[in-house]
Amino acid sequence: MSTAKTEKTDLQRDILLTWYENPNATNKEIAKACDCSASYVSQVTNRFEDYNEMEAMMDRQDKEMERMFGGDIFQSMPSSNGQYRIGASSGPSLVEIYTEQPDNLIGYLVRAAILLFLLYIFYEAAMVLVF
Repeated sequence: MSTAKTEKTDLQRDILLTWYENPNATNKEIAKACDCSASYVSQVTNRFEDYNEMEAMMDRQDKEMERMFGGDIFQSMPSSNGQYRIGASSGPSLVEIYTEQPDNLIGYLVRAAILLFLLYIFYEAAMVLVF
């Protein structure tokens, strides 16, 4: 089972990051750090046994983005029919704003601004993680 295709809960992500960053820690120590049971730690680490450096890096970035912008930043995800749903926020997501832009100069400028904004966010998150 590939972890890249499997969504993780916040607790699972915390367990996996703690496990990855502390390879010699026992399940009991990880459970204490993540406020859960050792048996659940065992279930999660077994389920995601192929968790690797790339996934840990992505999870750290997701965690940092949620810390910076709130927990609902990733709520606008496509549903099974391809439509985007709005999470806890009342306004449109960046994806919706981006896709609804007209194919003219103004639309292209707005899309470019959105892409630059996202690149800046990822750059800042990467700098936080590196330093």
